[in-house]
Amino acid sequence: MNLISHIESLLGQLEQGWSFTKGVGSVKVVRFKDQPFEGGVTYVTLGLSDNVLPMSQGREVRQELVFTAYENFRAEEIASFMLSFCDYILAQRQALLRGDLVGPSIPLIPEVAVNSVYASIPVVFDERFSTYKGSEPHTVMVWLIPLLEDEANFVKKNGWSQFEDMLEHEDPDLMNLNRSSIFKEVGFIKR
Repeated sequence: MNLISHIESLLGQLEQGWSFTKGVGSVKVVRFKDQPFEGGVTYVTLGLSDNVLPMSQGREVRQELVFTAYENFRAEEIASFMLSFCDYILAQRQALLRGDLVGPSIPLIPEVAVNSVYASIPVVFDERFSTYKGSEPHTVMVWLIPLLEDEANFVKKNGWSQFEDMLEHEDPDLMNLNRSSIFKEVGFIKR
């Protein structure tokens, strides 16, 4: 089973795809409708895993990126962001690790509130989705969770473990790219 077969076996048939000629080269972004649930859209890169990226302690990994949003957000803008983010990763020549944070910066996508991404395990999908074992080294799916500036600052100050505990407890709508901050929604006091 190749990588796209692995992905389609768990997300269904891809609906649409994009590639751009400058920058990332052979990386594409594909879209899966009604994933991880009805009304949602999941975007996955294809081709980033052609590059073996170093991790800590001499280990290496292949990675593809996963991003989820509601269907009302512009697909072309999300695909463009993901391809640009692949350029960033390849320029850094370093794998994204769980808890890595990029941002805050200008909005990730025009006309949305989120301005940072947080790397995590794609826990909103079937567990089998997270690793494709048909490559050497294995290909890991990295879920890019979109964050607002105060949420990103919380991660920087308190670390990824505490942040993920808070996400699990508060269960924010991470697919809404214009959502209110977790802190504003629940009256959470930042430490």
